[in-house]
Amino acid sequence: MLTKQLEKFGLSEKEAKVYVALIELEVATANEVAERADVNRSSTYVVLDSLLNKGLVSISEDKTVKQYVATNPEILIQEIEATIQERTAVKEGLHGILPELKALHKDTKRKPKVKVFEGKKGLIAAFEDSLTTKNKVIRIASSVTKISKILPLYMPKYIDRRSELGIRMIGIHPDHKLGRFLMGLKSSKTVNDDAILIPEDTFEFTSDFAIYDNKVAYMNEKNGGTAVIIEDKEIAEMSKNVFDLAHKEAKRIQDAAKKS
Repeated sequence: MLTKQLEKFGLSEKEAKVYVALIELEVATANEVAERADVNRSSTYVVLDSLLNKGLVSISEDKTVKQYVATNPEILIQEIEATIQERTAVKEGLHGILPELKALHKDTKRKPKVKVFEGKKGLIAAFEDSLTTKNKVIRIASSVTKISKILPLYMPKYIDRRSELGIRMIGIHPDHKLGRFLMGLKSSKTVNDDAILIPEDTFEFTSDFAIYDNKVAYMNEKNGGTAVIIEDKEIAEMSKNVFDLAHKEAKRIQDAAKKS
């Protein structure tokens, strides 16, 4: 029982056994302590050295044979009280700098918000979110066919809704029949769209993504449909810059293809 309580204080099982044994023996050699504590002899020397360092054991003044003496158990209480005083001082110090830490925490950049949507309804929710853009501009890189296969009835409605809301689309799409068809669905409200078709056999779109306001959305039709929307100003700005660079290069490729 005593050893278990001492272990809670912070002693190892062997340290607790050796200390209790030495208290019972008052003064004893390492061999006597090992026998009383039921601890291996070689281990007992290591444990005694550890207890010496902790101030719980001292060495007898008798120089002929090294003997050990357990220090007064009161030292355990003193040790705890000293630890409490140290922790109290640390706590008071933290209270002193807490206002400054809180002020710094308020200035910390907001962490990106990430939303995950699953299934057809999830994909539709992600597309609907893009229609809430305040800047009225959506940058889109899309295979067109992959999402259209899973949402065949919704996609035409989405295009109509975007047109009605006057949202401009800047796009990069593979050059195939459906891509050309969608580019032809321009109304007076979407005449300012800037969609580029690139060679289908050269560039593969494994997922669709859109950039609008401070958000970047990724859509994939696999496993029933998955969409991820990341809301973060820095991530969105970086993505816009990379997209605009890709769009410019795609336009160059498209123009070169027309001339050839």
